[in-house]
Amino acid sequence: MAAMLGMGILLPILTPFAKQLGASGAIVGVIFAGYALARGLFSPFFGRISDRVGRKNFMLVGLALYALLALGYSQLHSVLLLAVLWFFQGAASAMVTPIAQSYIGDITPVGQEGRIMNLFYLGQFGGIAIGPVIGGYLADHVSMVAPFYVMTIAAVLGFVLVYFVVAKAPSATHADEDEKPEFIDSFKTVVKDRKMKGILYYIVGRGFYRWGFNSFFPIYAVTIASLSKSQVGLIISSYMVTGTLFQYPFGSLADRFSKHRSEMVAIGGGFAAVSMLLVPMVEHMTWLIILVVIMGIFSAVSRASTVAIRTERGRYYGQGAVTGVFTAGFSAGQVLGPVGFGIITQILNIPASFYIGALVGLLTTGLSYWYLWYQPKSTKSEINLSSR
Repeated sequence: MAAMLGMGILLPILTPFAKQLGASGAIVGVIFAGYALARGLFSPFFGRISDRVGRKNFMLVGLALYALLALGYSQLHSVLLLAVLWFFQGAASAMVTPIAQSYIGDITPVGQEGRIMNLFYLGQFGGIAIGPVIGGYLADHVSMVAPFYVMTIAAVLGFVLVYFVVAKAPSATHADEDEKPEFIDSFKTVVKDRKMKGILYYIVGRGFYRWGFNSFFPIYAVTIASLSKSQVGLIISSYMVTGTLFQYPFGSLADRFSKHRSEMVAIGGGFAAVSMLLVPMVEHMTWLIILVVIMGIFSAVSRASTVAIRTERGRYYGQGAVTGVFTAGFSAGQVLGPVGFGIITQILNIPASFYIGALVGLLTTGLSYWYLWYQPKSTKSEINLSSR
């Protein structure tokens, strides 16, 4: 929660900050994509290594880097340096949140994947939910650099909590030693798994339209809807708070109706994309909040089931390897989203980018449902997993 608080603080201010430094719409997209690119490059390797050497030290190093990078933002005077810092913050993030998810996966009992993993997400999204309100308020009423100092404090707090409270995780639960694939081959094996293909289609599409939306909604809200940074922060937080509140209940439902998790992914992903499709049609703050609340509810529906399915697959392939591939897929969408939205905005306009992004979300959700719903009989991984 402390780590994600810092991320949330930056969401409503990073784009306006980049514009102040002279960045165009396309450059803003490239900057946002840098964070996700770093996560995509490093998460699979950090995750697989943590399967073998442990999780705690990765989280400590990542949180320490978070704190140092946050201080660097307060000294920014160029777009290039902003892009560099944002990229390395993505690398630091790859040492924290995916590794923490793997840690939770290691200690989650069979049959409680939705409940336990989504309880973890409750804390994670709690931090990112209140962050935008803090960041927007500080930027409007204190200074543009004040949020960066608060972000530093949050990262230090996270470091202290991990160091003193978090125990070393038990040995990871996955395939027997003689069945483990080699380091690089392990990634290929995870991606070939049919359920993981379904999860990856969903998460790449979601990363595309959600991160593109995160990048350009602040500009849309300020320039078209004439809202303040504080109001932008409140709208973004409304989405995050909604997702936080519904995450655990939907996680419990994902366990109770485990045979219908693919349907939950399809329903949640489809309605979340449709809600974003409607955003350019309204400019009033109340209606924007209603739409993002709807988006948050249905995002929680789909996310609850995807993390439960992912945790199940992690018992066979290794939680770090699966979480790393999952994070890399989401990061691929996060890279393509801001860049794609930026190009569309340059050629057409911001509303057009929202429409196209929503259509991409609907398409990838449909592909995801096909892979999750249709399962060939008795694949090797299913046999091994069910026999444990």
